[in-house]
Parts: sequence; C-alpha cells; structure tokens
Amino acid sequence: MEYMMNRNIESRTEGLRPSHANVSACQVPAVIATFVLVVTLIGVLGPSLSFAEEAPPVAVVSYRDGKITGVYETTIQIDHKTFSFAPEVVILDRHNDPLSARDIREDLEVKYHLLKGTTDKIDQMIVFLPE
Repeated sequence: MEYMMNRNIESRTEGLRPSHANVSACQVPAVIATFVLVVTLIGVLGPSLSFAEEAPPVAVVSYRDGKITGVYETTIQIDHKTFSFAPEVVILDRHNDPLSARDIREDLEVKYHLLKGTTDKIDQMIVFLPE
C-alpha cells in the first residue's frame, strides 16, 4: 500500500526539478498549521484588543463648561448663576472617580449637565480638581 502511495506522488512530481518535487507534499501541513495558529491567536487575543477607546457613560451627555464662583449650603454658583443639585446628582472628577458635594469649592473648573426639563438643577457634574 505504501508503495502505491509513493508511486502516486512520484507520478505527480515527474518532470519537476528535484528542489520542487516535494513542495506540494510539504506545503499542505504547513498551511494547515499556519491557519490553526492564526485562528487560535485571533481567538485568544481578539477579545482583549480594542481599536477605539470607549467613552465613559457620562461623556455621551452634552455638558456646559463653567467655573464655580460660589458654594452655599444648598446651592452653588457657576459663572455667577445659581444652581441646585438634583436628588441623585452624580459628581465625578476628571478620572471618573466619584466626589461628594463637600469636595466642591470656589474657582474650580467644571462641566455640568442640567436635569431634563429644568434650567437650574444639575444632575451630572465633572469637577476638574488641581493635580
């Protein structure tokens, strides 16, 4: 049986230069091995690769820029306009770490979003603390 298989290979390689006689027999396993390697690498590395930075959830909201000009018990002033906080206000620093209302002080730059349907209630705010 082995003799017949070798004879088939020999008949297909007749007339080829000796350096090319075994190319087809060697290429198939190499192509299969390469394909398996590529598929494995894509499967392993694919989920961890990211081609675009995802925006933080609060970054998709349109924000207004301002500077805190006053801090009071229940309100703050941004660019001399008075605002209050919505009951479930989200206050973050530039690194998206949570802050409390106690961290807010005058002369800090902020980006803020007003609660829908209001003109003076802040529901989201990013505070740019000095570094």
